[in-house]
Amino acid sequence: MAALCEPSFIRRIDANRTVKDALEAGIRNRGTRQRVSVTDLVNPMQAYHSRTHPEVTIPLDRLQLMWTGTGFHRLFGAAVSTEEFLEQFVERDGVVGKIDIFEDFPIELKTSASLPEDLLAQRPAYVDQLAMYCYMAERRAGAVVVYRREEFGRDPALMAYRVAFHDLEKIGARMRERRDLFLDALARHDPSRLERCEWFGRRCDYESVCSCASAPPLRRIVDAEDALVSEDQAMADELKEAARSWRQRPTWAITLNDLVFPRRGVLFRTVGRTDDDDDNLADLQHGGFFSALTEAIRYSEPGAYKGTSISFETVRGVVRTHRAVPTVIRSTNTREMIERDRLPFERGYWIDRLALESALVGSDVGRLVVYYPRLGAGDKFMVYDLGLVGREHTLAEARRRLALFEAQAGPAEFPQCGPDWMSLYCPYKDACACQ
Repeated sequence: MAALCEPSFIRRIDANRTVKDALEAGIRNRGTRQRVSVTDLVNPMQAYHSRTHPEVTIPLDRLQLMWTGTGFHRLFGAAVSTEEFLEQFVERDGVVGKIDIFEDFPIELKTSASLPEDLLAQRPAYVDQLAMYCYMAERRAGAVVVYRREEFGRDPALMAYRVAFHDLEKIGARMRERRDLFLDALARHDPSRLERCEWFGRRCDYESVCSCASAPPLRRIVDAEDALVSEDQAMADELKEAARSWRQRPTWAITLNDLVFPRRGVLFRTVGRTDDDDDNLADLQHGGFFSALTEAIRYSEPGAYKGTSISFETVRGVVRTHRAVPTVIRSTNTREMIERDRLPFERGYWIDRLALESALVGSDVGRLVVYYPRLGAGDKFMVYDLGLVGREHTLAEARRRLALFEAQAGPAEFPQCGPDWMSLYCPYKDACACQ
């Protein structure tokens, strides 16, 4: 059966160094916050240097971990709660914060390489942050939910910790004291009165400019005797069940992605998935990372990215353009970059999606941005500009697939979603014709 974009339809694949450099520079640059936040007060020394030394760039490896955390928070929060309770803004005593989930009590989500056995001793910053949120929200108790990332062959895991605080006013007093020291350091351009941050000696991004070596030790917002921490397995199980139910909710609207991965689209609607909680959490981790990555790239150049709503028969979607060129962003866990001449054969489904979006907006050029998270500290991005022909073939094949969807055809009537190796990792492999 035909692909949406046959390799013969690709006239050229050029590596665009100009755009690549602009994207990397954009995602490394961080805007300066003007207000004092709870996050600033968890490690004020690091926060001071992040504001006063914009020339210090965060390595892509570190940004990668940040994207994983940010994206997981967003997707996991949407899975287990509703919009009205997500990322709730709070303000008190000149300090602002954003609580991940706040319905009856504050819930702070964290991603980590391990689950702590003793939250207060091993992750005191988590408790300090939650304590300030509880003070600002006038709640005597909250929860920290820690997600252990799937990496290096380790399964993902989730645990919830309930934390009760005995003295909110004491927490408020320490928050205000730390706020005043932080503002004074910024005003005097002198961090000498700030306490050493918890990242001292742990490959801090600002170790070349900071004064932590001579700074006094960091005092915690919460003393050990002022908080009661207990694991809450029931809450963890409830959150995992909510995440599972959210992902398995059926959707009958046919999408552009269904036209690129038609067999998967059919099986999603007919047999569902039977994988376990770990697979659900890992999906949220990977999806969250990709979501945060694409957001970082999209906002790296103000005004460069635009979205165009499209209608294709009964399909509705959005085509993103970068500098007026249809652009698809993808990541892959391969340990070396894919040679550009091999892209149509090893990642033909990327090219199919790009060709379809380009055809829908009438463009003969498409841009593919590829991020390689498993590469070392060097280059992780590649940007390719593809010259494309065969627009009518692409649209005709998409219409054929759409007609099969609407006729409720079985998976065997559609082409494979990708190369043979993909079926080994497909969540529907036991029911799919690819096997």
